Amino acid sequence: ADATKTNETLRLTVEAARKSNAWDLCVESLKMKACLVGSDLDSIWMTLECGRLEWLAALSSAHTIKQTLQGALLKDAEKYGKASEGDISDAKMVYIYALSLSIPALADAAKTWQGLVQMKDKTMPLKDYNPTLWDCRKDEWKALDLGVQSAAERGGSSFEEAWNA
Repeated sequence: ADATKTNETLRLTVEAARKSNAWDLCVESLKMKACLVGSDLDSIWMTLECGRLEWLAALSSAHTIKQTLQGALLKDAEKYGKASEGDISDAKMVYIYALSLSIPALADAAKTWQGLVQMKDKTMPLKDYNPTLWDCRKDEWKALDLGVQSAAERGGSSFEEAWNA
C-alpha cells in the first residue's frame, strides 16, 4: 500500500492472500515460528485490532464536524484566496477535540478541556466558540493532542491522514 499510496491495493492483496489455498498453512507456520521465539501473536494482533476499532469509531463519530470545519475553510479559501493558518489550526484543534470524545483513555482530558474553554455541551464545541480560549499552548491541550495522535498510530493511521481524508 505504501508503494502505491493507496489502501485499496493493500486491501486487495490481503483479500487475495486470504483466499489462497495456502493461507491456513501460512498462518499456522507463522504462529509456530512466533512460538519458537517467544512471541504472543494473538495478543499482539488483539492490541492492534482494538486500536484500529477505537480509531475507526473516533473517525466515524467526528466525521460530521470535520466536514463542517473543512467546509468553512473552503468558503474562506473561495472568499479570500486561501484559509488563514490560524483558522486551519483552530479547525484542527476542534477536530482533535471531537476525535477525543470517542477515545476512552482521553475522557478526563476532554472533560478538563471542556471546562477550560467554557464549553456548555461537550458534543457542540462550536456553540459559543471562543478562539481566545482554544489555545494549543495551554498545558491541558497537550494530553488531547498527543492522545489523539497516539490513538491514530494505534489505528494504523495519523491525525493528518484523517484530516486530509
